Parts: sequence; structure tokens; C-alpha cells
Amino acid sequence: MQKLTNTVRDYAWGSPTGIPEILGREPDGTPAAELWIGAHPGAPSGVEDTDLREWIARDPHTRLGAGSVDVYGERLPFLLKILSARTALSIQAHPSRGQAQAGYAREDAAGVPVDAPHRNYRDTWHKPELIHALGDFDALCGFRPLPAIRATVERLRAAASPADRPLLEAWLTALTPSGGQDDEAVALRAATDLVLGRAAEYGPLADRLAALDLPGVGADHPCRQGSAVDPQDTLREVTADFPGDAGTLVALMLRRLRLRAGESLALDAGVLHAYLGGLGVEIMASSDNVLRGGLTSKHIDLAELDAVVVYDSVEPQRAAPDARGVVRGATDDFALQRIDSAADLPIARSGAAILLCTAGGFTVRNGEESTELAGGDSVFVGADEPLPHVTGTGQLFVATTGLPAPA
Repeated sequence: MQKLTNTVRDYAWGSPTGIPEILGREPDGTPAAELWIGAHPGAPSGVEDTDLREWIARDPHTRLGAGSVDVYGERLPFLLKILSARTALSIQAHPSRGQAQAGYAREDAAGVPVDAPHRNYRDTWHKPELIHALGDFDALCGFRPLPAIRATVERLRAAASPADRPLLEAWLTALTPSGGQDDEAVALRAATDLVLGRAAEYGPLADRLAALDLPGVGADHPCRQGSAVDPQDTLREVTADFPGDAGTLVALMLRRLRLRAGESLALDAGVLHAYLGGLGVEIMASSDNVLRGGLTSKHIDLAELDAVVVYDSVEPQRAAPDARGVVRGATDDFALQRIDSAADLPIARSGAAILLCTAGGFTVRNGEESTELAGGDSVFVGADEPLPHVTGTGQLFVATTGLPAPA
């Protein structure tokens, strides 16, 4: 087992308290958005005299396992994080593997440097994700049903000033299918393209709509379908942090959900989403490919986002744990096991594994070797090492691939 040292990323949307509390540190007011645990080149975990990426590269087949190398190459296919959001992350979607390969090749051929701020595809991999809530965690994920979105816009139009109504009527027109099998996809695409494509008009409109004094609506109101709260409350929340951003109106078209502690949400390629706030353990395929549409100061490429997004109103995939506490995403890049109490319990593993303690304390026994993990501690266990057994109470997460376990 290799004890890891990990990097805290201080993105502006991060909470100053959640991650320091897990690490047992006194918060100093600095945003602590993400703790990265893995071999991603952006912030690989430290191990021995080097970092985990280089350490794996010294003997990838042994440390990752032949099955993982056959499918994902000589790289750790997943990245584990603790994510702590004070404000919303950008509205975004991730490409499929085929889209990533094509996009990477296209930008390479155009001579766009891999580290250029305006580059969309920094590698050839997809980026499915899974977030496991450690407390209440709010997110926008996937489109709401068209009738609910239209009801929301109509409610706002009725209270808006006469000067603002033409913009709202144009939005409603885009949201109204004109007939045909792909009505929903056409309408959702048209409405999204309209709002983001005319950001100079719809961004200021969002601020004015958020300021309207509307009476609240109950859970049975037509505009609440697919939303855990009154949609205008969502608009007020995101415009407070991103004034003048047309992405705040796109947020009205997305499903608002709240994960409770212990619940998980899986995201596949093409799902438009934005995390709004909360603390959770996140696992994803190890990739940097993100297409953004709003709530950000980073590069936005609306045409590429449009090509990646899946325009449908399918409900978000809440991932339920199996009998061993393992949750899986949409692909085999990763699986995540949560252990709250154990007495010499073998972990679920396929290939290499990372063990992360977020609360309490655990002893990890690996053959004749053992190590103690407390809040924020983590270890890497190579595929060639004996199967670890754990004892303790608290919260222990085991990240591994989702591939079938070797016979």
C-alpha cells in the first residue's frame, strides 16, 4: 500500500469549510473546492519519492492489472475527489468517447495547443461522473419536461414588464413543438440555443426576472415538475452569484434535485448539468473534457456544446448501492464502495484501488502489512497486492474500476 498526499484545489466556487473539516484543519477562509486523489496529470497525488502518475508508469501492468490496461491503457482510468461547493459550478456537459477522440484530433490538426484556454478537448477520453452526497447536495441535472418549462416561462411572462415580454414570447415559441417525432429534442435545442446565443439580451433579462415579486408555488403547480423547489428560487440563487449570465435561464430548464446524505447521482455523456452546492465524494473517468454553457468565466463554445448535449427530459440516474455498498456509473471506468462499519471486511476491487477515509478511523490490512486511516487519509493499492481487509467505523470509500473482478 502507498500512502498518498493530495492537492486541494482552490476554485472560487469552493466552500472554505467542508474539506478542511474532513482533513482536521482549521479553515482559513480560502475556498477549498476539490481534493484530488489519483493520477490525473493536473494534480497527481504524491507517493514515495514521486507522484502517483509516475509511480504507476514505472510498472503499469503490475500496478493497474492486465484487464484495466487492456481497456484503458497504461493510465489509472478514474479520478476520486472530495467536492465542496459554496456556489454553483458551470453549466456543462461531457463528450462521449467517440466525440472526444474526434474533437481531440480536429483541434490537434488545427494546431490548437493542448493547454490553450480555448481548447475544448484536452484528451481523447469521455468523462462520466458520479457524485455521492455526504450531506444535502443540490444539483441541476438534465432537462425538465417541456410542459413544466413552458409553464415556468409563462408564469414569468405574466409578471414581466411589457418591454421584456417579447423576449419571453420568443423563448416560448422556441419551446413549443411544431409537430414531428423529435419534437422534444428540437424544442429543447432551439430554446437552449436561443437563450445562450442571445446572451447579451437574455442575461440582463434573467436578473430582472429574478427580481420579480412572485408568490410561491406548491409542489403540485405545473411549473414545479422536475424541480425540487420553486423554479424562481433557483433563478434567484444562481443570478445572485452570476448576474447578467444567460446560463441562469438555462438553469430554469434543468431538473433541480437534492441528494440527501448517502445518495448518489450518476451522469453519462451529453447530460447538461451543474452542481449548485454541498459536500460529496465524486468519482469520474480521468479526463479534462468539459463543454461549458454558462455560470462561468471560462471558455464557452456554444456550437461544440450543442453538438454534445443530449436533448431529452429523461430523469436523472440515481445510483443505488448493491448489497456490498458499491455504486456504479454509466460506464466501467469506475465503481465506488462505501463502508461505514467493518470488521476484517474484504473490499470490492477490480484492478487497482484507492481507499479514502472521510470520517472516523479504519485499519487497512493488506497481507502482513497494515495502515491506519483517519479523516482525509488515503492509500493506493496496486492490482498485484493482496486483497485489503478493513476494520473500523466512520466513512471509508473504495474507488476502483467497474470492470468484472478477475476470476
